[in-house]
Amino acid sequence: MKRIFVPASLAVTLALFSACEDNPPRQPVKKGGFHPTNTTTQTVTTHEPSEPDTRPERPAPPVEPTVNPVPEQPKQVGEVPYGKNVPGKPGFVTSPFSPYSGYIDVRGFPPGTEVKDPYSGKTFLVP
Repeated sequence: MKRIFVPASLAVTLALFSACEDNPPRQPVKKGGFHPTNTTTQTVTTHEPSEPDTRPERPAPPVEPTVNPVPEQPKQVGEVPYGKNVPGKPGFVTSPFSPYSGYIDVRGFPPGTEVKDPYSGKTFLVP
């Protein structure tokens, strides 16, 4: 029985592997251009006009005016809020716009200077 089992299993394995056929390789597709499937050739005849074209040219389409944004009004001192000092850390403040984001180092800036909050992008005054 062992003598029949080995050749039979080998034959079944070869039959299964031969049934697994790879797909034929695809032809590379060239990008761009028109590739007609019909290979018949057509003769194209051109003729030159007997008279020059005297039609007026089309006018260019009207250009839409660009809308300029309204310039931002300068902020008054009363409208810009002050940052809050961090207790125990001189030179550090918290932003009035994002107080829980982190500390902002304002060392070297005199009081009353507008600085930009790196977390919200808005400006506030150094206390």
